[in-house]
Amino acid sequence: MGPKRTPEGTPPGTARTANTVGGDVSGNAVQAERVEGGAGNTTTTNTTNVTHTTVVPQERGLPTALQGLPPLVGEFVGREEQLQELLDLVDPTTGTGGAAGAVVVSAVAGMGGVGKTALALRAAHAAWERGWFSAYLFVDLHGYTPGTDPLTGAGALDALLRRTGADLETMPPDTAERAVFYRSALVDLSLADERHRPVLVIADNAHHTDQIQHLFPGAGGHRLLVTSREALPLGGGGSLTLDTLTPKAAVKVLTGHLPPTDARRQDDEGLEALAGRCGYLPLALTIAAALLARKTRLNPARLAVRLGELSKFTDGRHDLAAVFEASLAHRSAEERRVFALLGSNPGTDISTDAAAAMVGLQVEDAEEVLEELAAAHLITTPAEGRWAMHDLVAAHARTLTQTATRTLQHGDDLEPADARQQALERVLAFYTHMADAADHHLRALPGDTPPEVFSGREQALAWLDTEIGNLLACVHTAHHTAMHLPSILATYLDLRRRFDDAINAHTRARDLIQQAGDTRGEAMAWTHLGTALRQVRRFEEAINAHTRARDLLQQAGDTRGEAMAWNNLGNALRQVRRFEEAINAHSLARDLRQQTGGTHGEASAWNNLGTALGEVRRFEEAIDALTRARDLLQQTGGTHGEASAWGNLGNALREVRRFEEAIDACTRARHLFQQTGDAHGEASAWGNLGNALREVRRFEEAIDALTRARHLFQQTGDAHGEASAWGNLGNALREVR
Repeated sequence: MGPKRTPEGTPPGTARTANTVGGDVSGNAVQAERVEGGAGNTTTTNTTNVTHTTVVPQERGLPTALQGLPPLVGEFVGREEQLQELLDLVDPTTGTGGAAGAVVVSAVAGMGGVGKTALALRAAHAAWERGWFSAYLFVDLHGYTPGTDPLTGAGALDALLRRTGADLETMPPDTAERAVFYRSALVDLSLADERHRPVLVIADNAHHTDQIQHLFPGAGGHRLLVTSREALPLGGGGSLTLDTLTPKAAVKVLTGHLPPTDARRQDDEGLEALAGRCGYLPLALTIAAALLARKTRLNPARLAVRLGELSKFTDGRHDLAAVFEASLAHRSAEERRVFALLGSNPGTDISTDAAAAMVGLQVEDAEEVLEELAAAHLITTPAEGRWAMHDLVAAHARTLTQTATRTLQHGDDLEPADARQQALERVLAFYTHMADAADHHLRALPGDTPPEVFSGREQALAWLDTEIGNLLACVHTAHHTAMHLPSILATYLDLRRRFDDAINAHTRARDLIQQAGDTRGEAMAWTHLGTALRQVRRFEEAINAHTRARDLLQQAGDTRGEAMAWNNLGNALRQVRRFEEAINAHSLARDLRQQTGGTHGEASAWNNLGTALGEVRRFEEAIDALTRARDLLQQTGGTHGEASAWGNLGNALREVRRFEEAIDACTRARHLFQQTGDAHGEASAWGNLGNALREVRRFEEAIDALTRARHLFQQTGDAHGEASAWGNLGNALREVR
């Protein structure tokens, strides 16, 4: 259906000067006419849909503004899907947005600057082009306009009545009575239209339901479209929540402000960096695009660097910090305090439990505050029970004043930096405590009683998988409270083969612990660092790390720790084929373990010694050592260590042509690695099994085993293991021609 002019007015303006992105920019750039607050007090009753259609005769003749939509500014970028969804909601010609003839109230919600107004206006103009409504009434409620008081419910009602041409002087002052005249006016407008089309009312920038409860139209197919930063309980229709733009759409916003011949349009890397710095937030992108267009010699990457501070996001008309502050102006003191402290969260998101610890509240109380902040779109809920904050919003949170960050505990006020410091320490302590409990479950032997924080190993591992990003972010704070967190995470990082993360974390921990003067703690950091370095085949660095750990533990007189260091050093020496030195190191580790006791440690030394002996073809000694390791680990219930011993024993048995025993050993190793969830260990076991099967000419089984090994090595990112599996698989395939 094509556009049609109504008798009462002219079509909305369509000035085009720059790209819009569904942001509040359009609505702010071209404001609706300023309306003074009307008479009457607002009420606090719950909003309901009023459907009676009492008609009150009114004198016509006063000026009307029935097509008073603010004009569109520029092209629309990145919201096509949401635009169609909103049009479906307000379409009066179908039942999509509600039953034919019924009142439909729709809402567009989202954080400040995300593009609610621009989307609503784009939908209204599209509706006009389709000829859906007889009149379009727009009112800006100024719920979050910096420097402007929000329009009251009575004032909003009076503003819309004026647009219909009503004479407020002749109306009763009571707001509820004026609402009857408002609904009657909408009926009159519809009846006056030759096609009896309904009316679209847009209430932009609402803060609370009190502002709009009297704006609900009566029956007749009219639509009320509300935009707000709050999740307002409107009922009767649908809602749409806007998020930030996609990276591709964000770049398109930036290039849309540049002339077609501007070489910077081709600077993909710089534009992507600038879009990322803006957090893909439409208002921030609009500000950055305007700055880029004005400074013709400034490249996008350089502008991204300049916009390092939130205060730089202003172009004279739009101030991002002011937008955020306006959202906070209506929040309680406790909500502002929690918001301010969340800005210092080290991770990208946070669970309710962690947030409660951070802000010093009980979990139930914290959850209630978080829900209020999420309803105001100051934080988001990426998953159930988890909360996140936009980078630019977090930057604003960290600027808040003392009154927002005071502890509200025992009446003590703190400087903002002190309050944030305490919040950071609390959340770091929370993560360290939880990670330590999870680690106990990962390392637990039969008979151990890990903390009851987790029900078992699977739950502990699942928690670590969920929180590892936040845990590593805690490490990167380089704060003393998280100093030992890398050591706690060592088993998990090794199990999940996150060796680069481990190297970074243990390096940071080593430096912090050195400063603290903790000799044994430094030795442990060197130990974990050496283990991670060995896994990425940086063997000389690993040897240096384990040597430093050994020396420190010798200085500290820690015999058990020294035994561990010798054992790890032997493993690194073996990797560079310094086999005799490796055998000596493992022998020393075994002897020290026997002196100090500790069956599990002795078993580990026997296991590694057997592997080193096998490298110099002392197979009978190797088999004896590995059998001792296996037996000791069976006694202690160390499933993972036992799996390793079985695998190494299988290799040694294969070398002396005891193939059936080797197949049995490798099968046991595979089964035990599967039990512990170690995919990389399982890959090694499948590879060893495949080689043993090939020796007895069971080629089809060997091909299957080696194919599984290759696949698991691919999954775990071990290119060296994968290459070996490919080579052995090729040999097996050749055997069957």
